[in-house]
Amino acid sequence: MSAERLVEIGRELRRLRTAAGLSGVGLAARAGVPQPTVSRVEMGRRVSDPSVVVRLFGVLDVEPAQVERLVGLVREAYAETVRRVDAGVSFRAGSGVELARGARVVRGFEAGVVPRLLWTAEYATATGVTVDEVSVLEDEGRRFVFVVAEAVLRTWPGSGACMEGQLARLVEVSGWANVRLGVVPRAGMPRVPLHGFTVYDDAAVSVETFTRELTLTDADEVRAYVETFERFERAAVFGDEARGLVERAARDLRKVLGSIH
Repeated sequence: MSAERLVEIGRELRRLRTAAGLSGVGLAARAGVPQPTVSRVEMGRRVSDPSVVVRLFGVLDVEPAQVERLVGLVREAYAETVRRVDAGVSFRAGSGVELARGARVVRGFEAGVVPRLLWTAEYATATGVTVDEVSVLEDEGRRFVFVVAEAVLRTWPGSGACMEGQLARLVEVSGWANVRLGVVPRAGMPRVPLHGFTVYDDAAVSVETFTRELTLTDADEVRAYVETFERFERAAVFGDEARGLVERAARDLRKVLGSIH
């Protein structure tokens, strides 16, 4: 019954939002919540705090009697306290792309590869991974913070021929107003990174494994990843110092490749 109520709530929110002439981004901005939260509610999925759902309805032009009915639906749907082990986890491939398109703030950490949003076409080809062609980096209304371990700059797929252009790309985007690039020096890693991850607003985290893409939306898990990102961010250098590390890696790369060929 709880699942049916969540679907009903999502359907009602989408209907009222559309009637108000609002996009998902517009409703999120009006309610002061991340855009993925709106999408999650409209898809009939549970969010961590039912008061957020009530707030979404509250910022729409709804009659008091209807608000009362909707609040009752929310309370009924969230009254169930038993939580599945896999609640807040999605295994759907490509969900990270959708989240990147909707999020206003994207924060990514990588320990072994360049963050995917920064890939050049040559780097993508060398990894053997197909990437979405739509880039969101050019949207100056969004903010991106990328932190990478210094090892990322010195690890390359294939022959390494793609890396000169990829490192140049990192230097280029680090100068953009809406992009902040940090590098954690080899001697400054605060903890052993188990994997890379990307945080979208404060609503979701995507993690790629060898076999699938995980999207985590449980509030406690998202908060843990945000705190982990902030730990790496504090250990990183930015601006000219970060660009200096990238440029030094590029010079070393040219020497290595020159000695091979």
